[in-house]
Amino acid sequence: MTVIEPTDLTIRKADEGDVVLLSVLASTTFYEAYFEQDESHNLAAYIYRSFEPEHLRTEFDDPSSTFFIAEVNGRAVGYARLIAGSTAESVTGDAIIELKRFYVLERLWKAGVGRQLLEHCLRYSRQNGFDTLWLGVWEENIRAQRFYSKFGFRQVGTLLFPYGDVEGTNLVLQTDL
Repeated sequence: MTVIEPTDLTIRKADEGDVVLLSVLASTTFYEAYFEQDESHNLAAYIYRSFEPEHLRTEFDDPSSTFFIAEVNGRAVGYARLIAGSTAESVTGDAIIELKRFYVLERLWKAGVGRQLLEHCLRYSRQNGFDTLWLGVWEENIRAQRFYSKFGFRQVGTLLFPYGDVEGTNLVLQTDL
């Protein structure tokens, strides 16, 4: 198994020039995360709608959004999107931030990239005055649920997730910062 040491990984804030890179990375990582569970048209439709460059540019231009890109030897291998002030009904806290997207290339799932990227997001959130970080994770994504639990995330609710022509259920997880 490949292990990425902290000295081999760079995490940087994305800038406007990264929109196309984020589009490719987001499409690839989402497909890798879910293609075995869903070979239907819903997966392709969701990827097209959510990760095409113009849609991502809109998200990028939102002043409450912050994107981070994880790179190994200058190559993008993962990314995260935080949204300041975004909340869900079951989330509690005074200064809330959402981890809206968090994906790493499949070949590096157990290499430490996800851990380092999540630690970076937690640190960023604390340093910027947030006291609660929350996220939604698909109820059937047990691997991700286990990962988040290692960082103190606990389930506080559920929410429906529009996915193509169906709705899935996401667990709402939160951690105190």
